[in-house]
Amino acid sequence: MSGRLLGFLVALGLLASCDRSPYAGYKVVGEEVHMRYHRLGDGETVPSDSDSVFVRFRVSYFGDEPGSFLSTDRWYRAGDLRAGAMVPVLRRMHAGDSMSVIAEQRLWPWRAMSGGAVPAAADSATLQTEIALLAIRTPAEVRKEMVDMRRSDPAAFERLIIQSFIDRSTDSLTRWGTSDMHYAIAAITDDTARVRFGDRITVAWKGSRLIEGTVFDERPMFSWRYGDPDQVIKGIEVAVSLLRAGQEGSFVIPSSLAFAGRGIPGTLEPYSPVLYHVRLVGVERARANP
Repeated sequence: MSGRLLGFLVALGLLASCDRSPYAGYKVVGEEVHMRYHRLGDGETVPSDSDSVFVRFRVSYFGDEPGSFLSTDRWYRAGDLRAGAMVPVLRRMHAGDSMSVIAEQRLWPWRAMSGGAVPAAADSATLQTEIALLAIRTPAEVRKEMVDMRRSDPAAFERLIIQSFIDRSTDSLTRWGTSDMHYAIAAITDDTARVRFGDRITVAWKGSRLIEGTVFDERPMFSWRYGDPDQVIKGIEVAVSLLRAGQEGSFVIPSSLAFAGRGIPGTLEPYSPVLYHVRLVGVERARANP
């Protein structure tokens, strides 16, 4: 008998010893959490908090069409999901397993499951979630895959890094046009006039690596005439165009608007997205032409 099958039989025994659920075929596995296995996969281990897991969620009100409330398939960090109803689930799931879980809305870790947005529903609403754990990757496996992707497809690697950052960000980020640049502006100011070409502006910024957060570029004060070429990276120019005097914001800048394929030797790899915190300290308006 394989270790995986033996573990499953033990799990069935544990389920049998749990309180009986009012839902036919389900067992109580946590506080108001009811679970039923659908399929047993080939995986031998359950995920640790540092592992990445590819999970399919199909959430509905009890009795409705699966996925009618929320439907998503994506990679997560297992530790981000391990809360509420997902605690007993992740203790029992191996790669390839699928199950149905019934629990109230308040017990689900929505921010992690949905990538930031929290679906609207009453806390006491009963939801039925079909869950499939499709794959598990250890941190070492993830690092190797990322290195391979960076080499073979740097554009796809960069989009993945940016999307992962956005999913985990606590800021409400806005996309700039159709680009991969995203931003959040923090303060309100009385000066509503946009910066125009020819204005002399003073800016402070701090640039960091998007993945690790390591600061690599910091200027407490820098002045130039807006529109003069080769003064700052394109992403900072865009940031200034979005800010008003006295405002500051956070800007996720793709490599195409930062350091492109050259990077910064010894500091920043080619095709690296970056995060800049930019403050528009002051604006000296250019005189209008007579």
